[in-house]
Amino acid sequence: MQIPVEKNKEYIVDVIDNGFEGEGIAKIDDFTIFIPGGLKGEKLKILILKVLSSHAFAKILEVIKESEAREKVDCESFKRCGGCNLRHVKYEETLNIKKNAVQNLINKTLDRKIQVEDTIRNGETGIL
Repeated sequence: MQIPVEKNKEYIVDVIDNGFEGEGIAKIDDFTIFIPGGLKGEKLKILILKVLSSHAFAKILEVIKESEAREKVDCESFKRCGGCNLRHVKYEETLNIKKNAVQNLINKTLDRKIQVEDTIRNGETGIL
């Protein structure tokens, strides 16, 4: 398979999913690109930072079409710190991202498929 992207080149992509740690996932000619800070449904201008044989990593240069799930970050250290990798995502969508991450892991590992329940909101467990 020929790799359709090059390091230090810019591309316009549509984010088709979010990964296990909330990173955006896009594809160019079926080649996967991981984009920290990207959200499903967004159109982004990206810069390829690293290319491996099976996937690449990129950074966002510009958000062309913003997801409705994106929200303004209320922390000046967000991009440098790394402690809150979903800080730019509305809470309801973070619950969906987490549920989908668990569902994808289960689908990859179990022969008998099961449906993951919705993620419980913080404070809804009834546990004190």
